[in-house]
Amino acid sequence: MQFTQGELFFECTLFLYSVLALFLQYLNIYKTLWWLPKSYWHYSMKFHLINPYFLSCVGLLLGWRVTKCFWKTITELVATLAVDQSTFIQSTLTVIEYAIVKTPLMTLIITSFLFSLILYTVVFYSELIGKWRRFRKSFGEWSRGDIDIAQLIDRSVEPPPAQLDLDSVLHMCSANPVQIREEVSLLLEDMYLRLKRSLFAGVSTAFLSIFLPCVFVPYKTSLGISQKVLVDEAWESELCIVVALTAFSLYITYLMPLNYLDLLHRSAVHLGTWDQIEGPKIGQTGQANWAPSPWVAQCLYSDGETVQMPDGRCYRARGSPALKTVAAEPGCPEHDKFYMLCGRPCTLINGICIFEGALIVTQFWMLVLTTDWQHIVTLVLLMFANYLLLAKLFKDKVSSTILVLSKSFLNDRVRRQPMDVCYRGFSDIKNGHPKWKTIFAVSFCSLFAPLSFFFVKKLSKGR
Repeated sequence: MQFTQGELFFECTLFLYSVLALFLQYLNIYKTLWWLPKSYWHYSMKFHLINPYFLSCVGLLLGWRVTKCFWKTITELVATLAVDQSTFIQSTLTVIEYAIVKTPLMTLIITSFLFSLILYTVVFYSELIGKWRRFRKSFGEWSRGDIDIAQLIDRSVEPPPAQLDLDSVLHMCSANPVQIREEVSLLLEDMYLRLKRSLFAGVSTAFLSIFLPCVFVPYKTSLGISQKVLVDEAWESELCIVVALTAFSLYITYLMPLNYLDLLHRSAVHLGTWDQIEGPKIGQTGQANWAPSPWVAQCLYSDGETVQMPDGRCYRARGSPALKTVAAEPGCPEHDKFYMLCGRPCTLINGICIFEGALIVTQFWMLVLTTDWQHIVTLVLLMFANYLLLAKLFKDKVSSTILVLSKSFLNDRVRRQPMDVCYRGFSDIKNGHPKWKTIFAVSFCSLFAPLSFFFVKKLSKGR
């Protein structure tokens, strides 16, 4: 998949963030009074209360996605090295792959506590539930005689729905409204799948790193003597929400890079939308003052045209400023939602930036209100990941804004072209238009000129 960074690198980054959150959670639970002058604690944590077996279990669960990604990377690497090689070399590479790498890795996972949490897997891993639903639906069709046993087996063993591969998927730029709606439906399904996986990553990270250590706090010593471990439930709830939202924002930013947002925007430009209007009014003569035509699924409508649905509702076409055509289905909430989110090229990236900025402001406000040393250390270290993510999002925002300004130079030319000419997106403008560097310089100067004037004015007043 073509992302802004490699999949293995991102999974390792998210794993390190999860381990950091787990360490900070243990610091909040098993903290000591080491900073007091007469304290008998020589360390900042009560290490004797930490269960190493539970800690290894949580670590393996947090590293499950990294292990899976590493497994897939090894498979792809061996397959690449074995291309156009002799049978002996291919067999040797296969033996090395399974004997040295995959077998020890699988042994480490199987002999751990990973498969003891079956309930967790069933509740949170939606692919198993989706596979069971597909099998139950296929089995019902087979029992009714709609499909044969071979089709039942094929549907049972088919892989779960996968994300679109951005290396092999391109925008069709079709003038056929049926194809445009099919492309939008596919992109909507893929976008929902990416959103679900991001939610799952955020919830699972917070569940494993923050919630489980609170549940398995030891209330008895190794000798069976009762002991009390103070846990601040309000603080733990806030920390769980912060970690979940941060992991979600990390994953959604990774799964929705600029080239994917460009693909969504191009499809939304071709889709267009409809605005519901009042139907024709009957005059004194008993005839309508105007009569909209019925909507035809195979027709591509121009901006401003009116249609009437079979239920009597009337709609007016509202196309994108770039193409002025509408292929959406009137009254379809999915099409309206898709155009609202992706009709403008910067809507999604602006929403993610606002979400991340609000998350940073919330953490900073929590930092201002707290007085405990372990809370301060936790928030400062967790906010560092949000700062890096916000810097990346701001860079993407500036890049998309510059490319949108570049698109304005091509609007007149696009309007004069026929309908079957493709709408130019971010990548086409950046690669094809000769003035995009000039636009970048003008935008840069217009952005920093007011700041420079402000600082010069302050310095002159200081003198």
